[in-house]
Amino acid sequence: MISFPSRRAWLAGILAPVLSTVALAAPATAAPALAPFDAVNQFIGTELDTTQNKSNDAYGNTFPGAAVPFGMVQPSPTTYKPGNAGVGEKGGYEYTASLIRGFGMTRHSGTGCTGRFGGYEFPTIPYAGDSLPVNPATDVKGYYLSFSHANEVAQPGYYKVALDNGVTTELTATTRTAVSRYAFAGAATLLLDVSGQNNRSFGSEITIDPASRTVSGWMYGTDVCDVGNLYKAYFSTTYDQPFSSYGTWNDAEMVTGSTHAEKSGTDTGVDFRHDTGGWLTFAPGTTVTAKTGLSYVSVAGAAANRDRETGGKSFTDVRKQAKRSWQEALGTVTAAGGDDAQRTSFYTALYHAFLHPNVREDVTGEYLGYDDEVHTVARGRHFYRDINFAGSGWDMYRSQAQLIALTFPRVADDINQSIVALVQQTGRWAPGAARMQGDNLQVILATLDDMGATGYDRQAALASMVATQRLPATTTTRSDGYQYFATGMIENRKGDFATSRVLEYSVDDFAIAELAGRLGSVAARDFFMGRAQNWMNVFDPVTGHLRPRERTGFDRSFDLRTRDDGSGRGQFNQSTGYQYGWMVPHNLATLIAKRGGVAAATAQLDTLMAQLDAGAYTQTGNYLSNQPAFTTPWVYNWLQAPARTADTLRRVVSEMYDTTPSGLPGNDDQGSLSAWYVFAQLGVYPAIYGTGDLVISGPMFSKVTIDPVGGRPVKITTSGAGRYVSSLKVDGVRQTASWVDASFARRGGTLAFTMSDTPGTWGTAAADVPPSYTAGADARNSVGTTPDGQGNLGSLDLSDWSLPRSALPAPGAAIAGFTWPSAAPGTPDNWIPHGQRVDLPDAAATSVSFLGLATNGPATGVATVQYTDGSSQQVNVTFGDWAAGAVGGNVEVLSVPARNNANGTSAAGTFRVFSASVAVDAARTVDAVLLPEGTDKGIMHVFDVAAS
Repeated sequence: MISFPSRRAWLAGILAPVLSTVALAAPATAAPALAPFDAVNQFIGTELDTTQNKSNDAYGNTFPGAAVPFGMVQPSPTTYKPGNAGVGEKGGYEYTASLIRGFGMTRHSGTGCTGRFGGYEFPTIPYAGDSLPVNPATDVKGYYLSFSHANEVAQPGYYKVALDNGVTTELTATTRTAVSRYAFAGAATLLLDVSGQNNRSFGSEITIDPASRTVSGWMYGTDVCDVGNLYKAYFSTTYDQPFSSYGTWNDAEMVTGSTHAEKSGTDTGVDFRHDTGGWLTFAPGTTVTAKTGLSYVSVAGAAANRDRETGGKSFTDVRKQAKRSWQEALGTVTAAGGDDAQRTSFYTALYHAFLHPNVREDVTGEYLGYDDEVHTVARGRHFYRDINFAGSGWDMYRSQAQLIALTFPRVADDINQSIVALVQQTGRWAPGAARMQGDNLQVILATLDDMGATGYDRQAALASMVATQRLPATTTTRSDGYQYFATGMIENRKGDFATSRVLEYSVDDFAIAELAGRLGSVAARDFFMGRAQNWMNVFDPVTGHLRPRERTGFDRSFDLRTRDDGSGRGQFNQSTGYQYGWMVPHNLATLIAKRGGVAAATAQLDTLMAQLDAGAYTQTGNYLSNQPAFTTPWVYNWLQAPARTADTLRRVVSEMYDTTPSGLPGNDDQGSLSAWYVFAQLGVYPAIYGTGDLVISGPMFSKVTIDPVGGRPVKITTSGAGRYVSSLKVDGVRQTASWVDASFARRGGTLAFTMSDTPGTWGTAAADVPPSYTAGADARNSVGTTPDGQGNLGSLDLSDWSLPRSALPAPGAAIAGFTWPSAAPGTPDNWIPHGQRVDLPDAAATSVSFLGLATNGPATGVATVQYTDGSSQQVNVTFGDWAAGAVGGNVEVLSVPARNNANGTSAAGTFRVFSASVAVDAARTVDAVLLPEGTDKGIMHVFDVAAS
């Protein structure tokens, strides 16, 4: 089993990573009606709801099977249903299916990508015959196994099914080893489909050693979603019964008595599934126990994993050990109250959240790194590989990572150190080809760090972020990173969900800024906090929505209800613009203000919540079974209406989740949906990604204790009845704020709630709302000047052209009453206006002047002059196009004879910078200028503002 420090060892100050096997002391009060272990129902989430079409499956894609928390193996059945391939060949376990394809080694719980789920290596099919009537390479479906749910048993760490062919199969597991037991009533054969995994196979090998009753081999293929992440896995199996006969197949060749078969090559465009395998026969009526070690390093590693973890242990021994590990894991959260259905949903969700991520090192500590070299993890630590971070962390960073930090802080430490290993081995922040957008591992790392997971190389992580996530964007893995870094936006013509990528990248940059601040790097904090506000570049002040933006202005013809308009202009990943329209978790106060204030934003959010799970096809409703909408119920806290948060969450729990096989409303994505559900019932949620701040909604249990393995407990108590918080004490101190900062997650403590049947005033004052991180909102946000030959250090017009610094004033130089920006190459030197405040020396003036230009212009906007007496004046500002000349009211301040391109070349022409002056009230003193909230037509660039 994976090892963690026991509570007793932790309390004694012992840091050795040893799993506690001592039962926890019984609480003083009566035990709950349904204990956590007994409450887990592995069949929740296994049925596809074919009545819904939400863009992603209404299907948890969970599975019944055997695993231990965060273990490498998940031996489990995979089903098949003739007919509708969308149901029958899901690549996992679908409840309405009547056939089992076999029992494989691994599973990715809850993934999307229909038909390309990945995992399921080295499936075994127990066949009630003494010879194979047909070559499995020709017709493997003929060996699929009929079964009935009435004959299944599933418990954490254990699965059993009495198949219709008379064979009873039982599965259990350690961290790296699957232990299987097959009880045959008559003829006994095991079919070993070594190339039978879910996704494409590029080769495999099997070797049978009858003398030692050992079978070993490997497979090489592609992983979940088949986006280009390739891997090789190895196995070594011992059997406790002698072989009566054996053989192998390789394509059309099927040879009894053969001990070896191999099919391999270097072509990754092929699919060799089911082409290679073997079979073993045993004496009729035999019960066979198989122990299969898995490794991603070598066959020898797989054998060592098996021998170390299961040597001398019976099937029953391993099953008991797996049960203890799950009792320990599920015991990290003790919830009192709730009926059996609520407890079943809650603890099943907790179970699903602890299935991933998965250790990848062997018992020797060896693991295959991202550089395809063998490394050794430090003693007592674990290495978690990229395929376990679903969507490269797109799902995990919104709920599951934080739940792990609260319950298994050592696992959180190891996750962060594993991310650092990725960066050190590759120089990149994405583990190969990413299914989803965003530098999500940066958000995971920064969030876990704030929650106390600091046992990793923090300085190395920050140094890499600073070095890779900036111009010239040659080392970033963010698609269109160059345009985003240079202009603070991604124009809609880029497609590939360009608008939601701006929102995701803003969250990434906020996470970097927060980590930099914690580590004392002020310059990095300020730089990335400025970029964290780039979401404002895609907020349209005219329509009041986050919206796709073209280089010539906002695309107001785009229907925000759609996921994609059918012309390749998909703008919001797996969502609509209404759902992604609230994805500014770090600065919701500013978003609310831009939407028109609390009342207007509340009405807009109410519209979204009218349908909780409408999906992403022509909808104004929400999509709470998918990750981009996860924060939306808690937005009500920022709207001074925490009672609406409580109402919404109760609706979600009752309308979207239940204990049936279709009781998970969407893909669980390796536990993220389940982790979200756990937080919803706990009454706190980590809504500000990149931090460990917890937003409060109120618990749905009467009492909860989070007792982490190797951490500090959190106790949640309630008095009174009802769903609404009427008062709260944090560690005995009364507070009305509807959130607690990350120090609470780090130190532990007590939240004592008083609940009521009716909404009160708790959390409704303006001072009670959770924080919004507004720093950087007024910073320059565009890089428009570049050194000659280095045009990739900026872009002024979204088509890769910039002003040459060699022909411009020196940084800090005076020009025509302005000061040319003092910006180093590759750093912001102008504002693309979204309402930034530019502070001016308090002085009387007759005019205010703007230094700038328009690209794809001209461009006009309304600026606001603020006076020291609190009054203000709106003024129109217009700039001509930099390549076309001045417009009315412009004065050409300077021109240059060429412009630089990102490809390192330059092009001749005349390109201009203008001044535009507006009259102000000379009787009053100018305090500051607010740049326009937006501009028409082209994009305005402002280099400086001056009063005269």
